[in-house]
Amino acid sequence: MHFLGDRVENASSMPYILRYSYKVWSWLLVGASRATVILVFITGFYAILTWRMAKAISSQTHAMIQPVALLQFHWKEEEYYPAGYFEIKNLGAQPFLLLDVKLSCHRYGRSFTEHYTLWDEHIIPPGDSLCPQFDFKRRFEKEKLSWSPSASLSYSLEVVTSDLSKHVVLTYQNIPVLAVVNVRKGMSLAVRWRYFLKPVEWRYGRLLNRFRRPGSQK
Repeated sequence: MHFLGDRVENASSMPYILRYSYKVWSWLLVGASRATVILVFITGFYAILTWRMAKAISSQTHAMIQPVALLQFHWKEEEYYPAGYFEIKNLGAQPFLLLDVKLSCHRYGRSFTEHYTLWDEHIIPPGDSLCPQFDFKRRFEKEKLSWSPSASLSYSLEVVTSDLSKHVVLTYQNIPVLAVVNVRKGMSLAVRWRYFLKPVEWRYGRLLNRFRRPGSQK
């Protein structure tokens, strides 16, 4: 005991961190056996190593199943013409789900948006494509708006995709007038809220149909 006390007093000139670590180590040696202390450190080391290995395996699994999509525009006539179709192609080795498809057309402060809810949770196999059509020309004519494809129109296509288990969600965006094609993890709050309300809307529709057709079910 005197030996340990002398060593602690001699360590008073050490920096604070080293002195504090030395005191902790001395306390451990006094209160427990050396073998127990070594076992605690080995267990902690293996716990950290196991956590890092699990994290690496999880990242590798996500990389294998994450959706890889290509978004392209195909105009009916000249470039940026308000009618045509866009292509969503699966470039990956795994099928993926479409969770949300939104196309916007911008014209001098006005914005027209189309939501393609028909393709919600549609599966695109590897190498296959989906080619929904669009036609904003009718909407311009309905509102009596003039337009010029090369000078006044721009588009933005946003597609939310995921693997079949919905563990990896990616949002792809293509803005051709700016030559911007990007991808980010997750989905927007609006899309998340829409999927949160889907079961409620489905149950409400079933309940409404029952009241509209009394006596249809016995």
